[in-house]
Amino acid sequence: MARIDRRAVLLGLGAVAAGGTSLAGTGTAPSYDDPDSLYAALRSQPGQDLKIGGGTITIVFADGAPGLARGPVLSWIRTAAMALTAYFGRFPVRDYGLLIIAEPGDRVGHATTYGYAGSATRIHVGRDAGRAAFDRDWVLVHELVHSALPDLPRRALWLQEGNATYVEPIARAQIGQLSPQTLWKEAVAGMAQGNPQPGDAGMDGTQAWRRLYWGGALFWLLAEIGIYRATNGTRSLRDALRRINSVSGGNTASWSPEHLMMVGDAAIGATTLIDLYTRFATTAVSTNLVDLFQELGVAPGADGEPVFDNRAPLAKLRERITARDGDQSAA
Repeated sequence: MARIDRRAVLLGLGAVAAGGTSLAGTGTAPSYDDPDSLYAALRSQPGQDLKIGGGTITIVFADGAPGLARGPVLSWIRTAAMALTAYFGRFPVRDYGLLIIAEPGDRVGHATTYGYAGSATRIHVGRDAGRAAFDRDWVLVHELVHSALPDLPRRALWLQEGNATYVEPIARAQIGQLSPQTLWKEAVAGMAQGNPQPGDAGMDGTQAWRRLYWGGALFWLLAEIGIYRATNGTRSLRDALRRINSVSGGNTASWSPEHLMMVGDAAIGATTLIDLYTRFATTAVSTNLVDLFQELGVAPGADGEPVFDNRAPLAKLRERITARDGDQSAA
């Protein structure tokens, strides 16, 4: 994906869900790198509420965010929240705090999400960012996905980052912000980075950013395929993730990865998730991506854009992945 380099940047800047630290912002305002200062700002500074999908997002412009236009930012936040609501069937947490930190530049900057004192994210936004920057942004949706699942122990960071990497473009595609062609083009390029290298062990405890993000995303794609096959297409990974979100309440809860998998499996009536997790956690699992994408009906075109083969064995699953709820039956 166009996300290949961005994941390295993201990891380096600390956009790790629940417990990461990040570099100081480049603007003159405080960076709020200390998570306690993030929570304090959300409590003490003026904010406004956005109600969507059964949840409330409290938006605070840190220190007034001088020079940052409110309208485009609020529209961008609403669109990201719509993407999460489309994927999870509701906004994934009841109350969510979002601290917007203005900084020099024309793009969305780095972000970090926490859950230990309430679900909350800080995100840096360039004062000159315009509609094009907000339309192509993936960072906010990525962080919102982190809020949807329970926090996991550090050894399972790859599951959290991989899940956000996998779900983010799908959620955006479901509201029409990202085309299926772009999604699969990026998936082919990105997941090629996720297979283990010589000497690598299982995924649990890995610190290699490509495996954290893209190896994790590949796990969730394989889970998607495994659930489809195990249930003859009657259940999906989204069913499992929605159940996990519903039971946990999101990232304010702390779970083991084993518990997360078993709750997800209960939603689909199979043991797909726990079986796959057990393999990936302890063993360096290498996946033949050429065969995988061929089964999904995704092939490289002459111009670099993917060509879809609707006769492929998993073509209907490929179509269903980016379909909204009302379009599921067609797939």
